[in-house]
Amino acid sequence: MPAIQPSKELRALCHEHHVEMKFNQSPLDSKDVSTQTLAYACTQSDCLVYYNIFRGYFMLSQNGNTHQADMVPEVRCPRDGAPMYLAEIDQEKRDFRLWRCPQCDGRRTNEEGLVG
Repeated sequence: MPAIQPSKELRALCHEHHVEMKFNQSPLDSKDVSTQTLAYACTQSDCLVYYNIFRGYFMLSQNGNTHQADMVPEVRCPRDGAPMYLAEIDQEKRDFRLWRCPQCDGRRTNEEGLVG
């Protein structure tokens, strides 16, 4: 699997805390070398939410393994099937979410569907 590179244009927000995630330089899932991956991580202390352009959002347990029981958004781009990331929220319209595709830059909102 190719490594994810940090992008100035990819500004993923944590779906839990709505803060910008930072590129994590160390591989995750270190126990299994075949599943090691680089990802964006939430900046809030004790938050285990990550985003990777290949996997989308996922959570790790305290011991560093993928935690499947936690619910994470699985918004996929209708154009290319890539996992989209949360790019923007609106503080005034609490339900508004803008999702962006890291592959084709397609945009989707929970109000409009696919845009641009």
